[in-house]
Amino acid sequence: MTTDLVFVLDLGSTKVACLAARSEGARGLLVEGVAAEPCAGLRRGLIVDEEETARAAKVAIAEVERVTGETVDSIVLAVGSPSVSGTEAQGLVPIYPNGRAITREDVLQVINHSRQIRAGGETQQLQAIPREFRVDGQRGIQKPIGMNASRLEVSTYVVTGETKILNAIERVVQRAGKKIESMVFQPLASAFGVVRPEELELGCVVIDLGGGTTSVAVFSNGSIVHGSVIPVGSAMVSSDVSKLLKTSLEEGERLKLEFGSSLAGEVGPNEGVDVMQLGQTHTRPMQRRVLCEIIESRMREIANLVKAEVAKSGLVDFPGGVILVGGGSKMANTTNLFQEVLGAKVRTGAPKVGGPSRSTVGAPEFAAAVGLAAYALDSDDDELSPNVAGDWKDRIRTLWSLLSGK
Repeated sequence: MTTDLVFVLDLGSTKVACLAARSEGARGLLVEGVAAEPCAGLRRGLIVDEEETARAAKVAIAEVERVTGETVDSIVLAVGSPSVSGTEAQGLVPIYPNGRAITREDVLQVINHSRQIRAGGETQQLQAIPREFRVDGQRGIQKPIGMNASRLEVSTYVVTGETKILNAIERVVQRAGKKIESMVFQPLASAFGVVRPEELELGCVVIDLGGGTTSVAVFSNGSIVHGSVIPVGSAMVSSDVSKLLKTSLEEGERLKLEFGSSLAGEVGPNEGVDVMQLGQTHTRPMQRRVLCEIIESRMREIANLVKAEVAKSGLVDFPGGVILVGGGSKMANTTNLFQEVLGAKVRTGAPKVGGPSRSTVGAPEFAAAVGLAAYALDSDDDELSPNVAGDWKDRIRTLWSLLSGK
């Protein structure tokens, strides 16, 4: 584990966030700098304006460099595009001499073997995460090192993304004057920021309600089972409000943040709200419940889309619960709505960090950025495979130690 300062970048649909942190060992993560810059260069997880996205990234990184007094060459960043997905792969290696104890090198070798799956010419790998090891046919092994065996197998979750999407991200980072150290599947990053080890083991779901996208990560027995990014987020709520109430987008966002509720039934019939409509010089009084009915309609749609993604995992029970993060999770009654739709215990997650920025970073919208830092600090360098001398494409972290608790 490194204790050096790491810089991470979270490219969101409404803002670009940069964070610098170092490990304090058992005390956790120490955040030494954070900055968020509004950005209009992404739409639903896709870069639509590279120049604008690079500008926002450069501003956020420069501010963190100023605060920390350090200059960074490379960064770790999250990829939250709907085009990024995971698939299950298998790996197998014989153990020679027959019956000797399995070593760390054997584990890394079998994971690397599982990565030898055929990907289309338009996609490339980001990560390989072991789900289960099998030792001489015995299933359910999480930590095979030290076990005597003649054969080691692994079931791996391999994350791939469209090459053109990843190339666009790389160009943005280069325009900002930096290099990419590695990329992380955004649903994983969000989970790393808030989930406790016991929740991973029991089985849980992490939902990141962002502005332009909603990411879902399903875990069981300490490893990811399913991950996806849905191209609908809380910014659509503001858009719905502005269209149906005939307001500006800024007014729709204000109404959502100040008076919104994901369950209209929780709002009293006599509660009112003043709305400034387009072309008007004075606000118009309106029932707050009308506003919240618009909000609930979109939020319920998102919750049902999440439910459909969770169902793809094949799991129906999550003793570790459902954890909501992201800016959209802070709206009133959002946890209650998701609990109703998913039929599971739901809580809002917030990163636990130390340092002068902890009051800012300890908010649900910074879960992915904090998770990226945890990933960068907790992944061992000898898990880089196969060639640490190359660029980020040659350094596919297995995340083996991070998810297995070493």
